[in-house]
Amino acid sequence: MIMPVMHSEWVDCIMLSLRILGAFMILLLSAAYLTYVERKMIAAIQLRRGPNRVGIFGLLQPIADGLKLLHKETIFPFGAKRGLFIAAPLITFAMSFT
Repeated sequence: MIMPVMHSEWVDCIMLSLRILGAFMILLLSAAYLTYVERKMIAAIQLRRGPNRVGIFGLLQPIADGLKLLHKETIFPFGAKRGLFIAAPLITFAMSFT
């Protein structure tokens, strides 16, 4: 005899979180590759090669750009409050994302 699967609020919460994460990843990847297409089009207009350093035809260039951005050193202005300086972009991103 097959036992029915219990459906709880936790399962709903996890499934919703996975859907949100999936949608967020699709948005991030599409933005990265739309930037890639834009760079290629601008390069064609200016009669130059465009991004072609990483991967075949430069298809891994957005990933390399993202990794480079994550490894950049944060420079804090002398009189800035460290916590607020870090939190301000996060707050702006959260507000625009919601």
